[in-house]
Amino acid sequence: MILLFTSDHCAWCDVLKMMLDDESGELGIPETVFEVDVDRHHHIAEAYGILVVPTLVAGMQKISGVPTHSDLKSFLLQVSPTIQSTTERGAPSSVIREARGLRESPVDEKAIARPM
Repeated sequence: MILLFTSDHCAWCDVLKMMLDDESGELGIPETVFEVDVDRHHHIAEAYGILVVPTLVAGMQKISGVPTHSDLKSFLLQVSPTIQSTTERGAPSSVIREARGLRESPVDEKAIARPM
């Protein structure tokens, strides 16, 4: 699962969403990107240490701002095993408990969000 941290006030967030749609379709990566609005879910953003939107997080990988197409492609290819393992594990709602535990143990980075 990939988390995309966004804000309603972020003009670049929509740009990154379109880039994600294009790249994930091109690479054949399943739709496992969940959007986390930092204004509504500030506690999740704090748990992940998000200071800039847009920010993508998958496992221990994090990329902030609008990446180049090649950087985004590289990010998606690096995290594709993470995407498959979290998809097999279950629904995003099961990850709420893990996100709450991040403050104590920031090793396993997951959170709940709404699908893009």
